[in-house]
Amino acid sequence: MPPQPYDQPIRDITNYIHHHPITDPDAYAAARIALLDALGCAIETASKSPAARQLLGPIVPGTIVPNGFKVPGTAYQVDPVKGAFDLGVLVRYLDHNDALGGMEWGHPSGRFPLPILTYIYHLSHDENDNDDGGIDNIPALLSITSYLSLTQPPPSQVPPNSTPSPPNPTLHTLLSTLIKTYEIQSHYQLHNAFNTYNIDHTILTKLASTALVSYLLGHPPATTHALLSHVWMDGHPSRLYRSRGTTVPRKGWAAGDACSRAVWLGLLGDRAGVAMEGVPGVLSGPGGFWEGRFGGDGFRFPDCEGGIGMGCETVKRVMYKVMPVEGHGIAAVEAALVQAGRMRGMGVGVEEVEGVEVRTTWAAGHIISRPGRGGGKGEGRAERDHCLEFVVAVALVKGGPLVVEDYGDREEGGWGDDPVVEEVRGRVVVRVDEGLTRDYLDPGKRSIGAGVVVRLQGGRVLEEVLVEYPVGHARNLKTREEVRKKFVRNMRLMFRDEEIEEVLRLVEVDDLKVCEFVDLFAREHSDSGEDKAKL
Repeated sequence: MPPQPYDQPIRDITNYIHHHPITDPDAYAAARIALLDALGCAIETASKSPAARQLLGPIVPGTIVPNGFKVPGTAYQVDPVKGAFDLGVLVRYLDHNDALGGMEWGHPSGRFPLPILTYIYHLSHDENDNDDGGIDNIPALLSITSYLSLTQPPPSQVPPNSTPSPPNPTLHTLLSTLIKTYEIQSHYQLHNAFNTYNIDHTILTKLASTALVSYLLGHPPATTHALLSHVWMDGHPSRLYRSRGTTVPRKGWAAGDACSRAVWLGLLGDRAGVAMEGVPGVLSGPGGFWEGRFGGDGFRFPDCEGGIGMGCETVKRVMYKVMPVEGHGIAAVEAALVQAGRMRGMGVGVEEVEGVEVRTTWAAGHIISRPGRGGGKGEGRAERDHCLEFVVAVALVKGGPLVVEDYGDREEGGWGDDPVVEEVRGRVVVRVDEGLTRDYLDPGKRSIGAGVVVRLQGGRVLEEVLVEYPVGHARNLKTREEVRKKFVRNMRLMFRDEEIEEVLRLVEVDDLKVCEFVDLFAREHSDSGEDKAKL
């Protein structure tokens, strides 16, 4: 009796990663921007977040792993599994890196007909929110390629008939796998509402990262099939830690957790052989993922030749955050900053604001509108960066772009318990607009718009400022340059200008060994004088 074939989605992913070449120069250019942005976010977190730093380093203190991964912004050298976790924490903890939206957030029912689905992409790390569905695969890819570039013999020394034959772990290989992880994650997330079943979208980080880690390790398709089946057999995190009223800091390390699991599965599959045998019907079989966790539904994809229809477009369409605001709130903050400028020009202070009306998408209203929450001494950073009313109020009171520190309390230099911000926040009203929601879902627009009206004392009204494509959106012409500037700003927290220039030069060198690129981000100590143990 012939062996049962693996479920089609598993075969589609495996075929894509092993046999689909990436040749689009613009996809590689976009991938370099994504890589730089993620690493810049990591350096910002390492510099600014004591809470994130507490999660870093070897499980057994003092351990230094030979040929280990050098965690950017720190002196740690850890195994690739912990390295993926640590970098995942640094990239994601402040919600400032890139991300994307889709069926994960589109409509209260969680379902839309496929023709109106769209690619909408955002950024994470105090600027991005996993509710948008963060693109968090880079930590897994960077950790494993760095490790392989230290331990794998160069292609010239590999016997001609050796099996398997892993790809050469150069920067070009890293960027190729980055493009493919973005594509895999997007096609699942854009058309399937995992949140409907209380499944955190980081399941897709684990899926995409496991697939490409398997490829990087040189596994044959059969091993990739098996490892992907183990992804679906894993227990999957509840998204409770992102939900209203229960948002906690775990949302900042959930992606690192998924990345580390992907690397762990890949390395185990590299050595365990038959012990890692998979289940071909893990999705469709009795008790499988579709029946047991997904309400009996199969996955939904575009109707295109070749099944899943993946290429290289996603990486070119992510939305980056140039300030630390949850993705669905960025347009509203930009609009509020314009209104703050108008008020300054009129000589009007925030004490004269009677009301603020924010017109926005259903996704923003559902995910981050939290009347009565998000500020005050009793709320933490995790709540504040998920509160549309709070970020709009800070933008109006501060009159300038938000930064990571703004989410702290006044004693930390933030606005979290500021009475003026609280007063204004209480006057912000969020209204869901059907037209903006349609544009958010329209493949021809892919906007993430918001309009802000400010009502002043005496009946004066500052007419609406509408922002449809904020800086960071793929259709905003300023985006890539602003992301590069953001990278330089973040790097200056720890690095000299000449060091930053070297990074920007070497990120363009395709045949550079990944470990040499990673070395550029290592720090023996922080600029603040903290010793290695505290880093």
